Amino acid sequence: MTARALMVFACGACGAVEFPRRLLCPQCGSAQQHEVAAGAGTIEETTVVRHRAGAHGEAPVLLATVRTHAGPRVIARLGGALLRGAQVSLQQQADDAIIAEALPPG
Repeated sequence: MTARALMVFACGACGAVEFPRRLLCPQCGSAQQHEVAAGAGTIEETTVVRHRAGAHGEAPVLLATVRTHAGPRVIARLGGALLRGAQVSLQQQADDAIIAEALPPG
């Protein structure tokens, strides 16, 4: 599946950054928006989904709330077990799933 950098949306009038895209800026009401690469972020919380409807026998899914470096929080599927505070890169797949992968330390 093809992945691309996660994009968030910045208001051209007041600079507020949101995800997902909104019709109007919740801060100032402007319709002027442009995409900004979220690129990476920091894990704030994690959880494991062990049972899902229609997913008999599938492995658990690791999810995290990630504060993007651009500002907004997103829910991302983790590529492996990571702890709070870990730095991750963020990619969006063709099906719009957001994937977080650990960044190398440093």
